[in-house]
Amino acid sequence: MASSICRSLIRKVWRSYADDLNRAPRTEGIYTIGFEHPDGEVEYKYVGHSNNIRRRLQQHTRQSSDISEFVQEQFFLDGGLNLRIKWKEEEDGSCVEGLYLDCMTITLGYWPELNRQDGNRCM
Repeated sequence: MASSICRSLIRKVWRSYADDLNRAPRTEGIYTIGFEHPDGEVEYKYVGHSNNIRRRLQQHTRQSSDISEFVQEQFFLDGGLNLRIKWKEEEDGSCVEGLYLDCMTITLGYWPELNRQDGNRCM
């Protein structure tokens, strides 16, 4: 289950954090935050799970954590011009958050640098 959702999330088109935040669903799922470099390459910075994706993405603009501080800094510098988001709605995803991270790491070839924990596995 986690690997198919992870691959589906990777295939999704990146959206602008600043412009498309209000398009994020108010449902449970997995989301990722990326940073678009000048060459157009988007680096995955964070993968997370939330019971309400939109609310969680909004919280990152004002809370204190590594990813939230990064998001806030980018909005301060240029209105979040280079921040990207994408998500996959998924019920009961909290217990496999760590598996999503593992799959993303294997597929991408690197651990998203602002994920400081392994994610929940409920095992």
